[in-house]
Amino acid sequence: MRKWIIGLTALSFIITTAGCSNAAKQPVPSNGQAQKQEDRTDEAFTLRVTYWAQDKNGYFDSVEKKFKEKYPKATIQWDKLDEANFAEVTENQLKSGQAADILFNQKIKEYAKAGYLLDLSDQPWTQRMIESAKQTVAYKGKTYGAALDVSTFGVYYNKTIFDRMQLQTPKTWDEFITLSAKIKQAGISPIIGGFKDIWTIQGVYLPIAATSEFLQNPNFELDLYTGKVKIDGPEVNNAMQKFADLAHNGFFNPDASQIGYEESTQQFIDGKGAMQLMGSWTPGVVDSKTADFKMGFFALPDQNGKTVMAAAPDKQVSINAKTLNPVKAKYLLSLLLDKDMLALYSKNVALSAFKDVIAEYSNPAMKDVQKALQLYPTSINPGHLFTNSANDAINAALNHILSGKLLQNELKEADVNYIKDKATLILD
Repeated sequence: MRKWIIGLTALSFIITTAGCSNAAKQPVPSNGQAQKQEDRTDEAFTLRVTYWAQDKNGYFDSVEKKFKEKYPKATIQWDKLDEANFAEVTENQLKSGQAADILFNQKIKEYAKAGYLLDLSDQPWTQRMIESAKQTVAYKGKTYGAALDVSTFGVYYNKTIFDRMQLQTPKTWDEFITLSAKIKQAGISPIIGGFKDIWTIQGVYLPIAATSEFLQNPNFELDLYTGKVKIDGPEVNNAMQKFADLAHNGFFNPDASQIGYEESTQQFIDGKGAMQLMGSWTPGVVDSKTADFKMGFFALPDQNGKTVMAAAPDKQVSINAKTLNPVKAKYLLSLLLDKDMLALYSKNVALSAFKDVIAEYSNPAMKDVQKALQLYPTSINPGHLFTNSANDAINAALNHILSGKLLQNELKEADVNYIKDKATLILD
């Protein structure tokens, strides 16, 4: 979890995989030739899939059973990779021509640029994805895969405290500030933070910045690349000011800078704070520690009651451009992305990247998050298309604010760093 969010602020994910693909052992026809091959349902063949996803609900078995209703002589070889090195293994397999027919990955733009992936723009499921997922799996205007699930950010709150104080979830930023002030007056920390673990600061900043950056301009970070906007402009400055509203009004727990993620989460469970701004793994973490905590969720609104939710795709899936069975691989992929199959995959585990998937969750807060993702527009994580050096300057600015100071030249420094290093980015 911590490594994941640190990776978010670092822009790129490093991904790779290992093994031998059935498809790569024979001469490979061109895409056009492969597409024209007859789709025989009575022949024996093997499709290999590499993945690292946890399957707690029988998702892969259900997909295979459905696939074999059409292709009874098919063999699906499910090769599970180690989560610690799946990225390296995947990349090595692609470079050596030994990659699977279908590969789970996190690096679609880079792989598409290298010519490793099949163009899937004509597939019906492409329009079902949320917007942030569509952006992540596209390159040069074409779709090269799908995102299965996302992680998002917002406000988790202690329902017991809210009920006791007769508090309502806020509809605007001003209402959120008023709510926080009322909680503070009652002697309770409005927001629990664990900023000794630096990555947790992003749990507060990202839901603020998503609306500030992307509400008026969904292409803000792409426009930054072409020089139309600056980091030191109204969008990021607005987000910084809102972050300062929370820090300078004393809405974080007094020891927020001295404790880390684990301690802060325990304080939240113990009722020492009313809210925690964090990622969508929070309900699962809380459930692993106690069965008695009543938790809700709301998306963080701006001053006009508008919200854009940062929703970062996690597990993604593509088809190898060299597969000998493109038609069959596309059908298998369509089953992996079927609405009911994804509901099974996501049950009590993940938030789907598809708008029409309604998964079951035992924790009511997860249901709240799912509803919010379907209600509000989504974006990539703020900073996802920044350079590492620009994100470092953003983090310095946030730490400056937490220390009780006003911003100096941190955002100007972010712009300088971005221009210096933007050649390292891979954009459409």
